[in-house]
Amino acid sequence: MSAPSVRQHRPARRTQHTRRDLARRAVLMLALWLGFWLLALGLVIGLFWIPFAQSHYRDSLELSGILAGFAGLTLAYALRPRGWFSREKKELPTWLDRTQAQPLYALVERIGAKAGFKAHVDIHLIGAASAYISAQRNWYGGLKSLRVGLGLPLFAWLSEEELSTVIAHEFGHFAGGDLSLGPWVYRTRASIGAAIADLDESMFFLDALFRLYGHWFLKLSSSVSRAQEFSADAQAARYFGVDATRSALEKVHLIDPAWSAYLDYELGPAIMRGARVPIFEGFRRFCLPGAKRLLVQTAIEKAERRPTAIYDTHPSLEERVAALKPGAKPVYPPPKQCMHLLGGEQPTENAWYINYNPEELRAVAWDEYGTDILKPRMLQRFTDSWMDPAKLPLTELITLAEDPDSLWEKLRPEGVSFLSPAGKRKHVLDILEDWITVSLFHRGFVPVIHPGRELELRRESVSAVPADLLHLAREGKLRSSMLAKFEPDSTVQPA
Repeated sequence: MSAPSVRQHRPARRTQHTRRDLARRAVLMLALWLGFWLLALGLVIGLFWIPFAQSHYRDSLELSGILAGFAGLTLAYALRPRGWFSREKKELPTWLDRTQAQPLYALVERIGAKAGFKAHVDIHLIGAASAYISAQRNWYGGLKSLRVGLGLPLFAWLSEEELSTVIAHEFGHFAGGDLSLGPWVYRTRASIGAAIADLDESMFFLDALFRLYGHWFLKLSSSVSRAQEFSADAQAARYFGVDATRSALEKVHLIDPAWSAYLDYELGPAIMRGARVPIFEGFRRFCLPGAKRLLVQTAIEKAERRPTAIYDTHPSLEERVAALKPGAKPVYPPPKQCMHLLGGEQPTENAWYINYNPEELRAVAWDEYGTDILKPRMLQRFTDSWMDPAKLPLTELITLAEDPDSLWEKLRPEGVSFLSPAGKRKHVLDILEDWITVSLFHRGFVPVIHPGRELELRRESVSAVPADLLHLAREGKLRSSMLAKFEPDSTVQPA
């Protein structure tokens, strides 16, 4: 497949008026930011002045002065700088080998040149269904190199032309100066939001004024960020057409909830346990029809149903599609792929796994992952503990599940814990579910992995789902007679 040509299109909304309006709002946002901190500083000084004046001019400190001083300390603490001057050094990602990803490098550099940027490019793959571009500059501010992050799932769902619109969108941010303004806006939003949160429900009602001011700032900064997104979309459409830009937006919006859940609950945990599993095969199996386990389904539904809020930094998909093509609505086209830019499916997965130490990962198929990786790790976890399945009968589940809160002290993690009561209960129940799994391992059951679904264990014609057994026990519906079918004629020791 040949690389998509970079075509000129009439701008959708990027006019000189739009640019000037965006600049005015950015200047206003800067003024509001300065006003916020001047107001805060003036109020802190005013509050501290009251006890000072009482002790200096009246030779006595009254209750009002004490309260004012304490209120000043509360406000000063809430407004403390958070990370503005941090110089923490971040570890650089592993860049894709230029010789192995030459078509992808050529595509990014071609789009960058069209946008007016010619510099050395480094590319790496990121887990999210998104992309970014950051600039490395020399001491006098000149552009030295570009660092590009491209989401792994984009290569499995977007065509080359659609991926090109994503890259052009990021260069649109770069050309508009958004990359310079963005980090400052983010830090300011975070700092003001944290100050409001610290003042929330304070006994001095200091949060009322700052909440009003802070919400005003957040609303304005959101409008600037949203305008930047429309502007970047328009640049992508000028380069590669409205249809490709719109299609890429719709596909990313469609895939992101499921991919994020797959990454968080399946692929990520497998890698953390030392498995190098087939990434895209696992996701295809994850997307097959069938009931997802509760945590996975909840995460997907939460992402899909999150309503648009006035403080969102990105417009809704419907707004972005309508801005590209007035009156249009999302249609969610079928997936395509552009993994040829990295040499195919297997080389694309290899490019992702270079982010990990190959000596720490063992290549296994999903069908082998449960037996070869998951089972040995889980057995090791409970061996020689008070919950060792060789010593603690499975029938004890009925008693243990009655009051999981009482098990917290026995099962709490090492060190200081700041978990809420609900968090503590979840921690205990997760351990109980793992213990059920290991107990079944000791009875000759083997794990069957279906990405996205509850873990199933089988022994010949008998199957069990640990999550279901725990649920029955929690509901008081599990009986010893129901557990009898899991017991072998003679104890089967795990391999």
